[in-house]
Amino acid sequence: MGFIRSCVWTAATVGLGIALATLEVGGKTPLAYARSAWARSEAGDWLRDRADDAADRARGALGQPQKPRERHSDEDRAALDRIIAKRSGR
Repeated sequence: MGFIRSCVWTAATVGLGIALATLEVGGKTPLAYARSAWARSEAGDWLRDRADDAADRARGALGQPQKPRERHSDEDRAALDRIIAKRSGR
């Protein structure tokens, strides 16, 4: 009974995945909607930063050298762009 239940759930989830990837709703697939929402949110950057930090901590625990972290805000990047533009204009 447990094996049959597992097979049914596996088939249902595979079918749902195929449906999400192929059926169009409003001209786009639900997967395309999810990808565009993920790209517009800041969750991807947050998750990537946390994963990088965890990997660095793991390297440190294993005795491997850690690379330095530099995180710049949008204001910092804009200020750097202004400085570079001013210096390259000479």
